[in-house]
Amino acid sequence: MKKWILIIVGIILIGIVGIGIKINSDLDDVVEALNSEHSLNESDLIILSDSISPNKKYKYYEYQFDKGGLGYSRIFWSVIENNKKENDLGKGLIPQGYKIIGWNEKNELILSKWNPKSELKTVSKLKNETIINGMKINIAE
Repeated sequence: MKKWILIIVGIILIGIVGIGIKINSDLDDVVEALNSEHSLNESDLIILSDSISPNKKYKYYEYQFDKGGLGYSRIFWSVIENNKKENDLGKGLIPQGYKIIGWNEKNELILSKWNPKSELKTVSKLKNETIINGMKINIAE
């Protein structure tokens, strides 16, 4: 009898631990989304320019952050879906070492290599036809 009680208690404890882990990971996702620096809702965000794709499905942003007494951050580029619900610029963040030039007639982003004034420790290597957040990109040489 004691053996069955211990087995049942063990199963219940494993279930509780599993539920706790699931809740914790879900809360981490929520906190990360709320604390995302690259968000249109960020109070320190300064949008330098934006442009909607020719088919009106995507929009890219050129932006930086006001760091108060420290000045401004480097410039970032991001492409996201053009709808009122989408505000997470981190989803379509263009890798370091590249900047957005504009759109082509095929609704693809045109990027060029770019070396920001800040020191880059890692620079991504992108190829033509790479997909970023659902948008096909081309690299201008």
